[in-house]
Amino acid sequence: MENKEKTIRKGTKSAMRRRVRIFAVITSLSVIITFTTILISIGVCLHFKRQADELEAFAEQTLSENGTGDGQAVEAVSGEVIYTQEQVDTMLTEAVTNAVNNADSEVLQILQGRLVNGDTTMSILRDLYPEHVVMLDSGQYYFLPLQEDLAFNTYIEENFIAEENGLVSYQKDGEVLTQKGIDVSKYQGEIDWAAVKDDGIDYAIIRVGIRGYSEGGIMEDEFFRQNIEGAIANEIPVGVYFFTQALNEEEALEEAQFVIEMLQGYSLTYPVYLDIEDVRKDSCRTNNLTAEERTDNAKVFLEAIKAAGYEPALYGNMKSYLLMLDLSALEEYDKWFAGYTLPIYYPYEYKMLQYSEKGRVAGVSGQVDVNICFKDYTGQE
Repeated sequence: MENKEKTIRKGTKSAMRRRVRIFAVITSLSVIITFTTILISIGVCLHFKRQADELEAFAEQTLSENGTGDGQAVEAVSGEVIYTQEQVDTMLTEAVTNAVNNADSEVLQILQGRLVNGDTTMSILRDLYPEHVVMLDSGQYYFLPLQEDLAFNTYIEENFIAEENGLVSYQKDGEVLTQKGIDVSKYQGEIDWAAVKDDGIDYAIIRVGIRGYSEGGIMEDEFFRQNIEGAIANEIPVGVYFFTQALNEEEALEEAQFVIEMLQGYSLTYPVYLDIEDVRKDSCRTNNLTAEERTDNAKVFLEAIKAAGYEPALYGNMKSYLLMLDLSALEEYDKWFAGYTLPIYYPYEYKMLQYSEKGRVAGVSGQVDVNICFKDYTGQE
């Protein structure tokens, strides 16, 4: 009887020690980053180390463990795997417990060191899964397999140079290989285009108009004519962009025809860009469009622009290109990419980069979107 009680007490103490160790690990890590975020990083790291398997296999295992129902991973049209916060939290709490019980502290120490050095959870995930594009949107983590049928960009991280005036250029061996540009709309108000020219801006992309996201009416940007005429008068090469909210191909063609009519009498050097972005409003009329529908609409617009003698191109960010469109069907069109954190995390080809929405340029009151262009649309070498 006494031996039995000793065994029970010994087991209880052992269990208590395990609980204390688990609590200590979680508490120490939470000093560095929030509990939820660190669980995500730890769990993914441990799972990657143990199984060294493809993410799809990881997703299948997770689904089999958690069953079916709301809040679980789903596979979308482009093959990505999606994890909700709730699902990952539950799984990773167990992962931390198993790591401590198995004395798998090496990964925890490495991860803790990286977080102390300022590495973010997203950067760690992206390092762990180089064969995927990892992104976070609306509380969900997306792991998208690289699409080998798409052209990849070859830009080198170290060649993006931040200059003293806050602008960025892309250089190689001290030679600047990009042109500096701004894109403007009515929100910049009155612009002194002579001052813009004197400040070294090489081109401007001007908003020609929008379709409203709620009512769906097409509207001219109220500063379009003033901006395009002011830029051209100061010998600044121009392009234009239109913000789309087309529900179908008929509306996409209507938008293209509007742009073509607005461009009568003006000479463009840069492309006509179709601006495709997510509008985070419940009243947005395009909320329920599929990636296939958005892609079809974009092709109708771009082909109409091309038929009118202009160069068509696309503007978008990570979500636009990777979740809202089928890029493989739009490979032939130049891309203008919006990414505000250097180094740029986006694997596929783009000809122009919008790297900040908070630029400062002479002649523009307040902040303005600033860009660099890798392609010389003027045709000059």
